[in-house]
Amino acid sequence: MNVSKKFAIGLISIAGIAASSANADVLATLTYDDLAGGYNAGMFTASAVNNAFLRSSGNTSRLVGPGVSSATFEPGFEGGLDPASFNLSLSVVPINGQMASGSGTFTATDRDGDFVTGTISGTWFYPGPGFIFFNGALSNVQLVSVVNSTFDGTAGGAWDMNLPGGPVFSGALVQLVFGGANFFQTPFANRATGITAQIVPTPGSIALIGVAGLVGLRRRR
Repeated sequence: MNVSKKFAIGLISIAGIAASSANADVLATLTYDDLAGGYNAGMFTASAVNNAFLRSSGNTSRLVGPGVSSATFEPGFEGGLDPASFNLSLSVVPINGQMASGSGTFTATDRDGDFVTGTISGTWFYPGPGFIFFNGALSNVQLVSVVNSTFDGTAGGAWDMNLPGGPVFSGALVQLVFGGANFFQTPFANRATGITAQIVPTPGSIALIGVAGLVGLRRRR
């Protein structure tokens, strides 16, 4: 996908945690491509679609065991008989000509209605014509079981939503970038948008997981 048409989210560990620890702490990833990015009346949105312009697809994975697995969503999965979807909305509140604050939510829904949701807050940046960036933080990230405890793909695969360190996840940075000729001065729609998210435990949960690991090690000894 051309980066000028791409909108990427990367959730990485909070400041103060070493990069090596951050990699180890990633619990699950959510990746969606060819979402329809749009802006109007102070709100940016990105949604899975199946239309004449874009056919969204997705790949999600659990990275920690037991239960390491993936669930995939074929191109054009949105609009089928099942409730699978992805939606994100972020406000755009101007600070000056090159910065704006933003806050909102995201929700990723699987084949049978289970979903991952959370809130986002941060700042938009416009260094010049061509790209718009957003940096922020996730909070109150939850994996909600409606039908069962697995996140099921429409094209196959599933993973256990009972991640360690839950039930609420937060403390991750969000990075967004997509192409733009101006800084939200005019409405737009169907701008190809790609999203990659990494879910990590809260700082308190990381400490508890570490203690549990030490206890287990002592018992094995």
